[in-house]
Amino acid sequence: MHAALTAPPERREEALRLLQGQLPKPEPYLTLTELGSRLGLSGTTLRRWRIPGHDLGGRLRYRLSEVEAYFRSEDFHRRAAALRAERRHSPPRKH
Repeated sequence: MHAALTAPPERREEALRLLQGQLPKPEPYLTLTELGSRLGLSGTTLRRWRIPGHDLGGRLRYRLSEVEAYFRSEDFHRRAAALRAERRHSPPRKH
């Protein structure tokens, strides 16, 4: 009961809708291409950043909310810093 009283208002509203049978629409799983399109990033960049995904029948799928949470995480910031350092110390690419 204490948790219900101290929860943020949006969580209390979500719980009330759930109890009333008004289930939220499930968040869709996205392909890497769909995710890249929504974020304005290439699939190569997303793979390099090692974004978290779900293996659904041998195919990786992503939830936008989980990827956005990953971008705010310490894991992502460490990965991005490592990639920047790697880029600074590698020879220039030939085209």
